[in-house]
Amino acid sequence: MGRVGRTAVILATALALAGVAHAEIPNGKVKIGVLTDLSGPYEANGGHGSVEAAKMAAEDFGNKVNGKAIEIVAADHQNKPDVGASIAAQWFDQDGVDVITDLINSGVAGAVVNLAKQRGKTILLTSAGSADFTGKACAPDTLVQWVYDSYAAGNAAGEAMPYLGKTWFFVTADYVYGKGVQEGTTRAVTARGGTVLGGVLHPVGTADFSSFMLQAQSSKAEVIALANGGQDTMNAIKAANEFGILAGGQKLFPGVDLTSVRAMGLPAAQGLIFVAYWRPDISEQSMKFFKDFVKRTGNVPGDFQVGTYSVVRQYLKAVEATNSIDTKTVLAKMREMKVDDAFTDNGKLRPDGRMVHDIYLLRVKSPAESKSEFDYVTTVATLPGDKVFRPMADGGCAALTKP
Repeated sequence: MGRVGRTAVILATALALAGVAHAEIPNGKVKIGVLTDLSGPYEANGGHGSVEAAKMAAEDFGNKVNGKAIEIVAADHQNKPDVGASIAAQWFDQDGVDVITDLINSGVAGAVVNLAKQRGKTILLTSAGSADFTGKACAPDTLVQWVYDSYAAGNAAGEAMPYLGKTWFFVTADYVYGKGVQEGTTRAVTARGGTVLGGVLHPVGTADFSSFMLQAQSSKAEVIALANGGQDTMNAIKAANEFGILAGGQKLFPGVDLTSVRAMGLPAAQGLIFVAYWRPDISEQSMKFFKDFVKRTGNVPGDFQVGTYSVVRQYLKAVEATNSIDTKTVLAKMREMKVDDAFTDNGKLRPDGRMVHDIYLLRVKSPAESKSEFDYVTTVATLPGDKVFRPMADGGCAALTKP
């Protein structure tokens, strides 16, 4: 072999070794942080259940990926952006956390995403719903948005109009997500010939909804849309029942999930129609997750919790395939893979970070209709993901149009 040939072999070997070194998982572990509401109004929808769901995903891999340990850590951001950013900075800079998931508050998520961009870290959003995260504030090399967003929630509300009514009034949480849901729902309702008669904002963590629900009642709107979540939604429904709003013929359109339905009980929740981003009877995988989660926690899983399981599992599959935790490398692999698990059997991650999947309109059964302990809902309609999530071309994700 001549000098040129030997040089070529040496260079090829060096490049191959460099590629392997680049792909190795540093620090001997993959460390995943679940940053969520562990003590406030959204704890039941994410919180400790999301932490448990992330652990279940890690256990699917035997708590190891390519021989490296998987570690799940958790913290409470208290629904405060500064607290969330402080925790994320410590996790990234001192504690060796590679990826953060859940977040359950769009204001907190925005602060954490900005940090992640600066540090080249990965964010797996499951419960922060502002559509801006895959729109004007997109970060396709940093984040995915897995479960839902305010645009899809609005479109689904438009699809629910035939079951609800044409005149709407909003009771809206005074933060990014609540306002986004009101905006998206208003767009969808008016596009389908409906009318928005007004709305009222309330602080996150409101205990007494009397004044807000009385304003909604006096609007005489056919539909009172609750653009909030967690305990706020349940408190608003409680006030609606106390003031006879449902008995008077007005309908509620709340942001609830199975955890909320169980907490309220069928007598209080019966007849409610709501948007669901997951249902447990999708597949055998879904039912297995549902039963395992109930056995472990004593509670039913909510959309965000099974979504956290799904996105952590898909992330770990991509880490396993690439032997890397580099965010660009892992997210590129995730975009190649179909999402087929307990959350959805037809999911696809787009370049803008939006995971597209079917969503559902569900109706809460009456106590007489329920045939077993966890038989809470019936499906009104299945909404194909490509019909309800915003088209990527309409999102305004500047990062995808840069030369």
